[in-house]
Amino acid sequence: MTLYRIHIRPKGGKENVKKSFDYCLEKNVLGMGWPIELSSLEWAEYESQATEIYGKGKFNSVKYLKRNIKENDLLWTRDTKGNYYLAKTLSEWEYLPNQEALDADIINVVRCNLIEVPSVDDVPGKVIACFRPARTIQAIRDATTADYSKYLWNKISNTNFFSFPEKQFDNVFSFLDSEETEEIVFIYFQINGWVVVPNSRKVDTMNYEFYLINKKTKEKAIVQVKTGHTSLSPKEWVTKKEKVFLFQSNNKYNEEAPSTNIVCLSPIEIKEFMYSNRELLPSNINHWLDVADKKI
Repeated sequence: MTLYRIHIRPKGGKENVKKSFDYCLEKNVLGMGWPIELSSLEWAEYESQATEIYGKGKFNSVKYLKRNIKENDLLWTRDTKGNYYLAKTLSEWEYLPNQEALDADIINVVRCNLIEVPSVDDVPGKVIACFRPARTIQAIRDATTADYSKYLWNKISNTNFFSFPEKQFDNVFSFLDSEETEEIVFIYFQINGWVVVPNSRKVDTMNYEFYLINKKTKEKAIVQVKTGHTSLSPKEWVTKKEKVFLFQSNNKYNEEAPSTNIVCLSPIEIKEFMYSNRELLPSNINHWLDVADKKI
């Protein structure tokens, strides 16, 4: 099983998305447009005509669908209201040359069982982050997210179709995206005597997430947070006049801190803080702590 996410983006813009998504729900398909005058349902003919009509590099999303999506893969998608859906594929690529499909601009498809996810809290942060890129379809390359998606499919479909290793769920940070992880670190410092300067939490901040002032000592500090496999190098921060706090959610630090002015926070420490202060955390974070605790 491979995990993917797909945007439903018909021609005509946002006003047509609901119509196309409703069509997907009704027909139990997921896909995209790029229609041609097709006289057969063979890929070779479709690719030849589409290349002639659109150009060689203009229907790459269809090529990706054809080459990658297999039966029993899982796909995440979402509607115009921000509701998330999980689908298990029942077929590989098909072309639907009928007027209803053309009207919905959903012609190149895979058939699937498509089920709405009960709550956005059930959606891993890595899935949410994968909807930010504009490309129509892409794989989600994360083993923990893939295994959790198998678990979730079994739950919402009331089946035991997929097996999955529960040990994959032990690391709560595997389910959180960068913004959620920053939120936890933000709360951690607020509780531990630091004031976060509001204007410092802007997307155009050059090389740190936020600026701190200690309530008692008035000491200044900056915080850098990284997730996934993006490592942090403490020695790159030695020229900073402020105290520096670094947090890498998978403990990927390139070297030990070269001075006491630079502090590498341990994922174990932040995780212990999360468990000790659950009442202060957002509901989605508590959900992932339950998953990590096998309370799923």
